[in-house]
Amino acid sequence: MSALGTDPFSSLKVWLEEHGGGFHQDTDFKQDTHGSRVIATKDLDKDTTVVSCPFSLIITQTLAKKAVTEILDDAAHFKDVTWTERQWISTYITLHWIIGPENSAGKGVLAHFPYLNTLPSSEKLRTPLHFTPTELDLFKGTNLYGATQDREREWKSEWEQCQAAVSQVNNGWGDLLTWDKYLTAATYLSSRAFPSSLLSERPTLVATPSTEPILIPGVDALNHARAQPVSWVVNHREDPTKATSDSTISLIQHSSTAEGQEIFNNYGPKPNAELILGYGFSIPNNPDDTILLKVGGVKESKWEVGREARGADALWKEILSAVQSEPSDSSYEDLLDASGMLQEMVQTLIDRSPNAEIPEGTAVRAEVASQNAILRSLLVFARSKEQEAVDIARQEGINIIIEDE
Repeated sequence: MSALGTDPFSSLKVWLEEHGGGFHQDTDFKQDTHGSRVIATKDLDKDTTVVSCPFSLIITQTLAKKAVTEILDDAAHFKDVTWTERQWISTYITLHWIIGPENSAGKGVLAHFPYLNTLPSSEKLRTPLHFTPTELDLFKGTNLYGATQDREREWKSEWEQCQAAVSQVNNGWGDLLTWDKYLTAATYLSSRAFPSSLLSERPTLVATPSTEPILIPGVDALNHARAQPVSWVVNHREDPTKATSDSTISLIQHSSTAEGQEIFNNYGPKPNAELILGYGFSIPNNPDDTILLKVGGVKESKWEVGREARGADALWKEILSAVQSEPSDSSYEDLLDASGMLQEMVQTLIDRSPNAEIPEGTAVRAEVASQNAILRSLLVFARSKEQEAVDIARQEGINIIIEDE
């Protein structure tokens, strides 16, 4: 590490450059209260290649599995292990911390110390599994609360399998493979991973059942900006002067960046629940925000509703069909029953949802917050259906008065 410099970000730059990748020469890292950011040190024109990484440095399941098996020196033991991509990659990462850079056991196998040294410590991670109990309680009544509990159960089960397998080969290393280490490594993967489809000849962020999560050192240093225009380019190198050639993946920004401004990547359209669960941040008034609703007693289906009640029509159709006296026709009574059912459901969720503001004196970090704007827009939608029923009844000579609550 000393040969690469004492600054971990400088080490990362040198490490990438030595392997045929690296950041644009007019960029630098900045650490402040907002975390680590990639900053333009000079004006950058549009269509600039910001950062590139050779394929050989990308952490994949294949690389992790090979390294874990080799460093534990027991291919037979791991031959029939059916771990997930997250288990292989997380175990590979934790072995860096368990064995250390000076231990001969990891020489030539644990290759990502310069990269891991730039990542935030567990104390700085902000995904829900790192929330305090008070912070997590703020999300009771939301999809995120249940998703967090499910994830914790799943990841702890994975960790126990990994710890048991490592312990059978090296009991000391198994003892050091703690839940905290596994959680940190798994969080790196959830918050920084890209789909393996980026490595294809036509790179894409669209994941399929065959894609796997991968870590791309350096490229994952850029923070997210919604709708930021970027492109991914894969360059297949064939240099006859080298014994081996290595393809690279590069990120190109299509908007100019002024000196001193942060350079962003685009993670794609994601709702706040996904951003908080996977990345540890949210976007105020996120237009891609959604909430997943399940209506008990109607059908074992889920409906995703966005801001301004986007996507609510399918949910409404299902509720209405459940209360209709005649399947082919909807009376004003049906509309009133369906709107009342939807309003009651939404109001219950609003009453259970976290407050828009953190109560004074509550020990909660500023990054942790939530909002119920989607539910309120759905409530407006339900009341519009109620008014539609009132109008139909009036046309039939029936006067219905809805009392304000």
